Amino acid sequence: MLSADFLSGDFGLTLGSVTSDQLGIARKVTITSNSTTIVADLATKAEIQARILQIKKDLTETDNATLSRKLSERIAKLSGDSEDRKLRIEDAKNATFAAMDEGIVPGGGATYIHLLEQVSSIKSSMEDENEKIGADIVAKALLAPAKTIATNAGVDGAVVVENIRSCDWRTGYNAMTGRYEDLLNAGVIDPCRVSRCALQSAVSIAGIVLTTQAVLVEKIKKPRPAVPYVPGITP
Repeated sequence: MLSADFLSGDFGLTLGSVTSDQLGIARKVTITSNSTTIVADLATKAEIQARILQIKKDLTETDNATLSRKLSERIAKLSGDSEDRKLRIEDAKNATFAAMDEGIVPGGGATYIHLLEQVSSIKSSMEDENEKIGADIVAKALLAPAKTIATNAGVDGAVVVENIRSCDWRTGYNAMTGRYEDLLNAGVIDPCRVSRCALQSAVSIAGIVLTTQAVLVEKIKKPRPAVPYVPGITP
């Protein structure tokens, strides 16, 4: 879209071999420590739209969650802020409808922690030892969301989990303020349906793994070792 050649060692192109004919033209380029924004010429608008349509087509054909998220981000970036806002509004609308159907619960993983009491009572009624092991696994998994959120916020996740367990069901850790508070009043909420479906899906996936005893994952490509520089020889 910029009429430039893509610089890649896979294509045999290196920085030292680039000529002016391989460079492109942009109206504006903004570079920060975290991102690079390129504003192309208006004449390339049709090409950008064609590229967006192609990515949308790829999005409908993939069932990979990670790839789907990356393609959606790519569409938003190529479409500008308006498309990004559109996707956020769509997510908010779906969350609102879900909340209207089944209500809301405290967010931040607090609801799962407060459900531990129910798991304990269910476990006490079990007689099969394997079922009790399964209950322990579920109980451990319920701690993960809140613990992960707290750890990402720079605090000890294990301590946060124990503090939440000693509070009433409305109280949890607000990572934005760094305080324990009534999450419903603070607006830190999740649609009940979302929390329920997430838990049910996790249990379903775990059951499939136990049944098949196999998991398919994406192969991580190891970076190729750098070619040592030899004076007088172009890599």
